[in-house]
Amino acid sequence: MGDKMVSDPIFWGMVLLALAGGFSLGKIWQRQAAKLARRRWPARWNLNARPLFSVHERALYRELRAALPNHMVLAKVSLLRFCQSADAGDARAWYERLQPLHVSLTVCTNNGLVISAIDVEQSSSKAGNRSQKLKEAVLEGCRIRYVRCMPGQWPQAHLLAAWALGSTGHTPDAPHLTPEQVHDVGDQLARKLKQRRAERAERWAESSFAQDSFFAFDSADQTAAVTNKALTRRT
Repeated sequence: MGDKMVSDPIFWGMVLLALAGGFSLGKIWQRQAAKLARRRWPARWNLNARPLFSVHERALYRELRAALPNHMVLAKVSLLRFCQSADAGDARAWYERLQPLHVSLTVCTNNGLVISAIDVEQSSSKAGNRSQKLKEAVLEGCRIRYVRCMPGQWPQAHLLAAWALGSTGHTPDAPHLTPEQVHDVGDQLARKLKQRRAERAERWAESSFAQDSFFAFDSADQTAAVTNKALTRRT
């Protein structure tokens, strides 16, 4: 009887199925235990505060502030803050791609429009790194200037603005507009933006990312207000 069971393929099939089932149950239990551990309130907050800047990032930040008095310089900004999916259907995929990516410094207008992103490399990492390639492609697709430098190896003060801003560093003076012309231009632009935003927001509202301020579209009213304010300042 024992020999027959040893040679019976059905018996061994049942054994293998039992082992596979046990392994699967063990994996499921392990994942559930890990989820519960993450949700549980920590008994000990084993954390320390740390500086936002490295030594070299702080030095570059100070020099950029001095070279670009009419711009804002922000530190350690996630790409989710200034890049977003153009289609709500792709929002989740892009959210997951962009979530781990950030840049050392960003140079912005006073309205928060990002002009350039700057990375201070901590080591001579190869540019062929997948995350690095993705970052470069995303910023190129969003038409945002991207520059990198090794610690302490950025241009001298008199060249720093051109290096950071690129071709956007010099903007011709805007033609003089009367208040009525400013109002008309602002109204036309606001109407076009409102129409385009409404079309995109209809799809976007179906996405769970609509409530994420890091990844959601601005409202049409907010866009119009910023546009009118910018046009008024230029007159």
